Amino acid sequence: MHIKEIQISNPTYHHSLGELSALVSMSSEARDIQLFCNVPLSPEKQKSHSRFVLIREALRQIRRMPEVRTGRERVSFAPRLLRESP
Repeated sequence: MHIKEIQISNPTYHHSLGELSALVSMSSEARDIQLFCNVPLSPEKQKSHSRFVLIREALRQIRRMPEVRTGRERVSFAPRLLRESP
């Protein structure tokens, strides 16, 4: 699975929980995957690290998919896709 596009929709920071939640969509030629991600994040890191931690959580969830976990599929990313700024 070669991820060519990542979109983060509806990022919401929950101050009372210290958590950031969002819908992370990853697209490849073969399919689109949408993952609901919920990550702990301090308020001061909310702006600078939010994209990184949400993508990291989405990747953690993808690694649990049977085809990836068993090694039938490998995950790769298009160049410069994982940069910090959107």
